[in-house]
Amino acid sequence: MLLHLVPRLFACRVNEPECALIDFHCPALGLKLRNGIELVARRPYPNKHYLVACRKVGQKAMNGFLVETNERVREFTTLTRWAVGADRIVNHQVQYFVLDDELDAITDYMPLWYATSPSLGSFASRWPAVANDWTPAAAQPRMELVSRDRAGHYADRLDDAGRVIERAEVFQLHTVERERVLYRSNSSIYDRIPTADMAFRATI
Repeated sequence: MLLHLVPRLFACRVNEPECALIDFHCPALGLKLRNGIELVARRPYPNKHYLVACRKVGQKAMNGFLVETNERVREFTTLTRWAVGADRIVNHQVQYFVLDDELDAITDYMPLWYATSPSLGSFASRWPAVANDWTPAAAQPRMELVSRDRAGHYADRLDDAGRVIERAEVFQLHTVERERVLYRSNSSIYDRIPTADMAFRATI
């Protein structure tokens, strides 16, 4: 099964501290990926306040990374740690629930859930009912340094200054076609999706 994961942090570059990825951990997949070794954090979006973890390959900022598993997954939890300034570490936990076993891939990059035109593969919508009133900008998993108004199922733990030190999210998603995740196009949706040869391998 192909997993497309996008661990990311939103921090305003004007008035919030400089941040850096520490590591990404997924016990169910046997993955412990470290910044500067297997991963690097880059800024693939026009909105440069986002830092996104991607595989440490080349110089291009990619939108997340791929994991190829030897078996189908139905539930797993990831933990991404970020260093904030020089004085603290924040933890972002996401518990994923896969809602079906119809297809052979998943992605937490919500724009890939939409139905697409023939020029982008003619894929059907894979938007889950639980997210009907959500937008990717409001609900896609992300770590933040302060609590902001957003959609989704999450809980923040704050320090005495009101800063987020831990966020736990529950994220439900349908399977999608492997071909959808790996579709090659100059469209901004696909331009920075990793290619199949960049996938990490995981044995469950």
